[in-house]
Amino acid sequence: MFTQIKDILFNHKNVEEHMNQTILTVEDNEIDRILIEKILTKAGYKVRLAVDGAKGLESIKEVRPDLIVLDCEMPVMGGVEMCRRLKENQATASIPVLFLTSVDTPKNIIECFELDAENYLNKPISAKLLLSEVEAILKEHKTT
Repeated sequence: MFTQIKDILFNHKNVEEHMNQTILTVEDNEIDRILIEKILTKAGYKVRLAVDGAKGLESIKEVRPDLIVLDCEMPVMGGVEMCRRLKENQATASIPVLFLTSVDTPKNIIECFELDAENYLNKPISAKLLLSEVEAILKEHKTT
């Protein structure tokens, strides 16, 4: 994974294009949170961090992100519950959500897509795949 991160950090071409886009990463695992932050920051995105769904919802009140990268299972409030609350609120329902999690049961995957998640990716993930998915989601939402 570190080699892939190095490749992304030094070879990513769209850094300037991403500078005005904010991604909220909601992840309770410190190592995963730091890695995701580094990948996204070096690609030019502004990154905000939260350690659980409750803190994530608080963060959205301060700055509306262009995308939320969300873990499923976290203390206090998990990602599924956070996503449910986002989608029930008219003011935040249109924010795209990308689940990035190690929970890969069919029930959980279906539940996330029923909540209108953009995609569901499993950890561990390559830096290239994460950036590719983030770019595709942001591009799609920019044109709609």
